Amino acid sequence: MTVSSTYEVGGPSTAAIEGPSFPLPALGLPVPPIVIEDLSTRLSNLEYRHGVLIRKMEEVSDAEVADSIAIEEIHPRVATVREQVQVMESQAGQVFRTRATKMESHMGILMLYMLWMEERLTVLEKRLPRPPPGPQ
Repeated sequence: MTVSSTYEVGGPSTAAIEGPSFPLPALGLPVPPIVIEDLSTRLSNLEYRHGVLIRKMEEVSDAEVADSIAIEEIHPRVATVREQVQVMESQAGQVFRTRATKMESHMGILMLYMLWMEERLTVLEKRLPRPPPGPQ
């Protein structure tokens, strides 16, 4: 059921009641107790239904406000997360560059040791005595 803030003349809220109308006595005539009870019951029912309608409207209004707030909060949250991601990317990039520099440094040192070991091996090989020539 939708609640409209404007109504058309002849629409559901202003349409003439069809069927027999409730017979009200003329002024000065006694009103039977059953009529008073019936009117009281109808009025109570209308008041109850009005209260239910008001609560539903408040719930819908609260839900719309909550949705609106949630939607309005999305952009700042996205911006915050974007900033955090950029910081993390920057930090990860810096860590990677630092590790790559260390690896290059270690590789340079290892290359120097390998060259030194090759030179030492060559020197040691030259010092080894040669086996005597003979039958093999």
